[in-house]
Amino acid sequence: MKRILYFFLLSGLLSCSPDKITTETDKDGVVTQMPYLWKSSISDGPLATGLYRGYIVDDRGLLAVGVRKSSKSKPNGDNYLQLKDISNGENIWTWDDLHNNSIGSLHRSIGLFPGKMMLHDASTTYLINTVTGTTIWKTRNTELGLGPYPTFLGEEYFVPGISLESQSKRRIEPTVFKGDVRTGSLKELVMPKISDEYAHMNVDSMYYRGSMLNVATFNRDGSDYLVIPHTEPGPKDQYNSIRGYFGLFNLTENKWVYERISIRPDLGGASACLRPIVHDNKVYVTSLTTVGCFDLMTGKEIWRRSVTDKFTGFNDFTLVDDKLLLNGDNATLYCVDANSGGVLWTQKSSALTSDLYCQDGVVYYIYTKSLLAVDLLTGKLLWDMPSPDIKWENRHDSWFAGFVTGLPAKDGNKGKIFASTNYNVYAFDAVK
Repeated sequence: MKRILYFFLLSGLLSCSPDKITTETDKDGVVTQMPYLWKSSISDGPLATGLYRGYIVDDRGLLAVGVRKSSKSKPNGDNYLQLKDISNGENIWTWDDLHNNSIGSLHRSIGLFPGKMMLHDASTTYLINTVTGTTIWKTRNTELGLGPYPTFLGEEYFVPGISLESQSKRRIEPTVFKGDVRTGSLKELVMPKISDEYAHMNVDSMYYRGSMLNVATFNRDGSDYLVIPHTEPGPKDQYNSIRGYFGLFNLTENKWVYERISIRPDLGGASACLRPIVHDNKVYVTSLTTVGCFDLMTGKEIWRRSVTDKFTGFNDFTLVDDKLLLNGDNATLYCVDANSGGVLWTQKSSALTSDLYCQDGVVYYIYTKSLLAVDLLTGKLLWDMPSPDIKWENRHDSWFAGFVTGLPAKDGNKGKIFASTNYNVYAFDAVK
């Protein structure tokens, strides 16, 4: 009986309410602990994973991937979606229509529209009513080898894949598909110009010509455009035998503006470009350690910079004001001057991280197991907080993992930051 009583007393202490939690800092003034505004469960036991980018839906809800113990004894559990009220963390609705009760990759794969949301999970795509939490339509295109990262323009979406014709010829070569958000219909749009100089037969006896991961859309002077990067086989180089290019396609006129602009023409090799960033008359693209700035409408190089001599790539990059933030797989966050390519500062990071989220002059992201906040101007570390689950729920297997997003400051009040762990979503007051 004493052991049972001790257990319940201990559980009460470990499930401490936020008003009992104090703000703590280290010797450098970095916040290592602070009270949360609310927390909300996303798991009934299995470790939750899923979103690495946060989404605020219809200005009222925070999207999260829930996980529960599987009725079919799947060790990782069954997945479903939750929309949590941003004011208190309570579920507005849950959506439980995932194919096979599981997700593949929702990383940068969600499009938000008034009252609806498109969810693209590789071969399976869904349109969800975000008011009621019900399915409007869902489709499966297992035969097209669709990529995971669609981009949106109006109510159309664009995603790389491999056409049926290419597959019938046993050729691996990328095609951009255009889809209709309203109906889910999908059709082939365009294939980039690819050289066969180093194309080869792979181990599966497929003729490998090239691949594509990300594309980006924009509208300029009444015309719609698509920035299309691709990789293809190249000569053996310092790091690999891959070359990377990008081109600009006019969707309105159905023609190329330019093609085959080399992203990394110096020696070293290449990797798939992250989603290109279009800003004013410039486009920013990446390949391995290189980030380049090019004239948007001509493809002429403005500047190009390799930020490190180490073999690495980037897992996310974003443009904030005149600064490019690049999260390297070599555990380094780089801040680069968007006008010149010069490195302004670096900060610790990790390949095991959320996407970058910037709000009111502060960069927030997950570093291995902790939630970090960094001053955008100086690179100074402001937060380095382990998961509250560890201390207050005695869950040493629950780290910050997944997404960070927030709401900017308004009417003199601080903004809000939302971050996920393996078991909960937390809301905090932002730095500003």
